[in-house]
Amino acid sequence: MSSSTGITERKKYLDAAKGWGILMVVFGHITSLGNPIDIWFGAYKLAVFYFVSGYLLAMRQSFRKMSTGEYIKKHAKSLLIPYFGYSAFVILYNVIVRMMRGKAVVDVIKMVVLQAYTTVCLRGISALWFLPTLFLAQVIFILVIKSRKEVKILAAIGTVVFAWYASAYLFPMLKQTLEGNTYTLVAFPLFAISKGIVGFGFVGLGYMFYFVMLHVKQPHVKGIVGIAAFIATYFLAQRNGGVDLNLMGLGKSQIMFWFNGVLGSAGTILLFEYLEQWWKMEFLSFCGRNSLIIMATHGTLGFKALLINGWKATYGLAEVAGPRYYVECTGILAELILLECGVISVVKNCFPWLEGKPFRKADR
Repeated sequence: MSSSTGITERKKYLDAAKGWGILMVVFGHITSLGNPIDIWFGAYKLAVFYFVSGYLLAMRQSFRKMSTGEYIKKHAKSLLIPYFGYSAFVILYNVIVRMMRGKAVVDVIKMVVLQAYTTVCLRGISALWFLPTLFLAQVIFILVIKSRKEVKILAAIGTVVFAWYASAYLFPMLKQTLEGNTYTLVAFPLFAISKGIVGFGFVGLGYMFYFVMLHVKQPHVKGIVGIAAFIATYFLAQRNGGVDLNLMGLGKSQIMFWFNGVLGSAGTILLFEYLEQWWKMEFLSFCGRNSLIIMATHGTLGFKALLINGWKATYGLAEVAGPRYYVECTGILAELILLECGVISVVKNCFPWLEGKPFRKADR
C-alpha cells in the first residue's frame, strides 16, 4: 500500500486514456448508422472514465486523508457545481433558441420545467448525465471502501444484481406501464441512481486493477496484454451487441457487459502506459484533461448538429456504413474538437468554476 501513497502528479497515460474515451463518446454521438466501430466503442467508452477514476484513487490514496464528508464535498465541487452550471447555460441557450424560432411562450415554459426537473433529479440534459453519475459512483465508493469486508462483498454482489435487474426488468417494466409525465417523474431519478451504481462497479474494479498491476514489473508484458485486450474487446463487443449506458441498455449479456468494460478500459490504460515511452500523446492528454468540458458542451449547445449539417450541406455524408462513412465522421470529429478548443479556452479563462476550480483573484 505504501508504494501507492502520496502519488499526486498527473499521469499522462491516464489523461490519454480519458482522452481516448471522450473521442469515442463524441464519435458515437456523430455516427447515426449501426456499425461495428460504434459497438466496439460503446462497450467501454464510458466505463473507461469510471475505471480510470478507481485506478487513480488506488494510486493516490488521497481519500484516506479525508473524512467521508470532506471527500463528498470535494467531489461535489468538482462535479456537481459544473453540472448545475452547464445545465443552467444549456437551459438559457434553449430558451433563446426557441424564442428566436418563434415558439409559443407556453412551449418554452414547458421546456424549461422539463429540463429543470431533468437537471434536479440528476437525469441530466443530453451528455450532462455523466457528471452526476460519476459523483454518485464516487460517493458510493467512499462509503463502501471505509466499511467492513462483509459490506464490501455485499456491495460488489449487489451492484451486479441490481444492474441486471434494472436493465432486464425495471426499466422495461416502467416503459410499458407508465406514460408521459408519470414515466418522466418516476424513471428519470432511477436512471441517475442506476448509472451511479454501475459506475461504482467500474470504479471499484479500476481500484482493484491498480493493485493487481503492481505485481507486473515488465513494461513489455503490460504492452502485450494491453494490445491483446484492446483488440479482443472489438470482437467480444460484437457478440454482446450495442450498449447504451445512458438508457441502461447493457447488451445481450450482463457478463459480457462487465467483462468488455473492464477489458477495454484495462487494455487502454496498459497500452497507453507502454506507448508513453515513445509517444508523448499530447493531443490525447489534452482531450483527457479537458474531457469534462468536451463532454458537457459538444452536444448540448448545438455544436455537433451544426457541424454534421454543415458537413452534409458542403460535402454530403454517406448513407451506408463503410470506409467513406468512417472517414467523414472522423472529419466531423476533428472539426468539432477544433471548435471545442475555443470553448475550453473560454471556460478556463472566464468560467473556471465550470471545470470544478475556484475563482482566481484575477477572475473576480
